[in-house]
Amino acid sequence: MPYLILVRHGKTNWNVEGRYQGKMDIPLNEEGLSQANKVAQALREFDIKAIYTSPLSRALETAKKIAFYHPNATLHILEDLKEIDHGKWEGKLAVEIEKEYPQLYKNWKTNPSQVQMPEGESLGDVFNRAKNALDEILSLHKEKDIVCLVSHDATLKAIMCYILNLPLDYFWSFKFSNCSISFLYISKDKSFKIIYTLNTTCHLGKIVDFEIQKAL
Repeated sequence: MPYLILVRHGKTNWNVEGRYQGKMDIPLNEEGLSQANKVAQALREFDIKAIYTSPLSRALETAKKIAFYHPNATLHILEDLKEIDHGKWEGKLAVEIEKEYPQLYKNWKTNPSQVQMPEGESLGDVFNRAKNALDEILSLHKEKDIVCLVSHDATLKAIMCYILNLPLDYFWSFKFSNCSISFLYISKDKSFKIIYTLNTTCHLGKIVDFEIQKAL
């Protein structure tokens, strides 16, 4: 199976404000565009065969920046790489959600696998489509191919749970900063995995991005 480069999209104004974005198509802000350029430059040295991205513009624009340096790589848009549908939580701040849905919000923080977003998705829904996307991608590529996935925080966390065979309640054990790079390898039978890097942000000028993410 191939090497995987996982990239979260660049920053948006809603990231800064701490609003839940979900399926809302919020574009990159000025800093996000700068981050996308930096992650694209950081990945120039890799012989990327294909780039797979969520259709939401914040991910797609990040993917296009990466694709600019890899003219021979194919760019694919996959619906299954979209962010979790937060339903009625979308556009709201965490403090607003906590006030309106106190028990559900508490469960989201402590037992995320048990939460059904009001008029949205469950984490299980995200896991299933992310698993389907990853399985499809892995089936299409040769041993030692390098492929890049550009997606969203919740979706990338679900992918990590799948790769490492972890229960979904480990969801909060992972951090994906905007335009971070994670580099992994999965063996052909999926029994052997290597995590070379996880949530690397050195290319953005920070060894570790400790910025508190308001909307989680």
